[in-house]
This record gives sequence, structure tokens and C-alpha cells, in this order.
Amino acid sequence: MSTVKITSVVEKDREGDFLLKWEVSPDQEGSIDIYSSLTDSSLTSFTPVATSRIADQVLRVNPTGSGLREYFILRTAGVQSGVVANRVIEMNNIKNFRDVGGYFTTDNRQMKWGEIYRSGNLSNATLYDQERIRRLKIKTVIDFRSERTAGKYPILLHPSIRKIALPLAPMDAGKLDEQMKDEHFDRSDAIRYVQEEYINLVENHKTQFAEMFDLLANDSNYPVLLSGSLGKDGVGIATYFILYAIGVPQSTIEQDYMLSNQHIDPAKAEIDARNLSESMQEAVTAMLSVNRAYLNYVVDYIKQQYGSVDNYLEKELRVTSGKRNLLRKFLLYPF
Repeated sequence: MSTVKITSVVEKDREGDFLLKWEVSPDQEGSIDIYSSLTDSSLTSFTPVATSRIADQVLRVNPTGSGLREYFILRTAGVQSGVVANRVIEMNNIKNFRDVGGYFTTDNRQMKWGEIYRSGNLSNATLYDQERIRRLKIKTVIDFRSERTAGKYPILLHPSIRKIALPLAPMDAGKLDEQMKDEHFDRSDAIRYVQEEYINLVENHKTQFAEMFDLLANDSNYPVLLSGSLGKDGVGIATYFILYAIGVPQSTIEQDYMLSNQHIDPAKAEIDARNLSESMQEAVTAMLSVNRAYLNYVVDYIKQQYGSVDNYLEKELRVTSGKRNLLRKFLLYPF
């Protein structure tokens, strides 16, 4: 069995080309073959597009299709990578829009791209954004925003897209405004506040998370978009549960959770923090960011209260072994 391993990521550059980056371990010389496809439904759809030196570690590839999505496989020394695609889908007015696919499970199965997406608020979507969502063939949007926020800012998408409201406790601008009335509120207070809100999410919104899993157990609902105000808290916990249920390791789930910090700019939030004290500005940043301390706090809480995350999923969210098998069938590549 070969010990060679290829890891790779794809990004879109400003010119609209795909920037393919890779690492081969252990280090070695030689060439690496790049294969491309506009669909990831079968390995036979991938055709060779380039050969590069392993040491180059990067290759710019011109889109062969619409430029929205393209899939790649890399091969060297008789070993191939998993299916690689651009995780981030650039939008005009939607923050934190990205694909949850591509991750590997503990038993080395890979999650399909293009089945589950996550994002921030969709109510400001431009026509350009709406068209991109349509082109991604998204069938179902699960809206985790609070009833108050969703009522004030309705989602405008193509009528063929099913919108399902599963409101979670609001951690939006209004809630932040309430905290900011306390002039002594600082970063440590903000961290504790978010941690407690995460406990509130898993204790008081079991029905919503259970309904989400019911929707995901029906393959006619895919592709699915999980959406919230910033797409980082309720969406982050929902994504954690999904990835955990199909066997993605904790370290990988944390990496996905932390990606929100790259796609949310607290300075551009709907809160004017310029006239706030330095400590209050730090508190605002803490509440508008993600932090491993938030996720680890709620995971530790679940383990303490329910014995394990598995127990919580099965007993509280109705994620039985049968439902897990369905999720793995729908969300993992068969090859």
C-alpha cells in the first residue's frame, strides 16, 4: 500500500481562473497529472488537462465551462487525490457563502461537493447572487434566522427554491445592541455570552435541529443551503452536527467552523463601532467572530450532559443509526 498522500485546494482568483494548489507527502520529485471535469458524478468524467512538476505546488487553470464550479483530481506515483473544487462561491451581497463538501471522514470516505452549502443572510441577495444560487441547483434553503429578523428581512429567491424556516435564538445585530448598553461589557464578557448562547441553541432548539436532519434524510431536498444572519453560529453548530454524524473528524470540523473568520469582516457589520471604547470594540469583534472556545465549550457541555455527542444526536435529535446511514449514502462519494 502506497504511503504517498496528495492534499489539494482550489481557489478562484480575481481573473476568474482556478488556482490549484497541492502538497505531496512525503516530499518527492517528479510530475503530477491534473484531471478536470464539470461534474463529479463519476471518476470516468475526469479528463487530463495538464501535467506539472510536483515542486511547483500551484497551477492556474482556465475555466472550461461557466466558471462557477469545476472539479479536479490530481495523480502521481499511482496515487490520486480526492475530488477537489472551490469551496468559496463568490457573491455580491451574501456573506460567508461556501460549500461544506470535500471533507474526508475517519474511514477515508469523501463528502460530496455541491450537496450542502452554508451562508449568511440571503435577504440582500442581488439578481447576480440569485442567479448563482439557481445555477448551483439549490433546491432547499433552511433559514435559521429568528422569526423577528426573517419577518423584517424576507428572502428573495427563485420561487422553485423551497424555503423552510427553522428559527433559532437570535444572535443578530439587535441582540448585540442590547449587550452594548452595558458600558462595562468587554471581550471576556462577550466570549462568555456567546458560549452561553451556544448552550441555549443546543438545549432549547432541539426540535429545529431534529427537523433539519429529517429534511436531510430525504434525498429529494438536495442540494441544501443552511443560512443565518452571518452564517457562523446557528449555521456553525448545524454544520458541526451534520459533519459529525457522517464521520468527519473533530479537527476537520473545527477548521470548517473557523473559516467564517475569513469571510466575515466585523468592520463591515451593521454596527457602528467607531465611537465605542477600545474594550467595547474588542467585545463587538468577539461576538461577530468565531472562536474555537465557543465550539469546544458547547461540545464539552454536550458530552458532560449527555455522555457523548452520539447520544445527543440519537436521543435528542432522532439521528438514529439508520438515519446516519442514509446521510452517508446521500453525502459521501461511492468511489
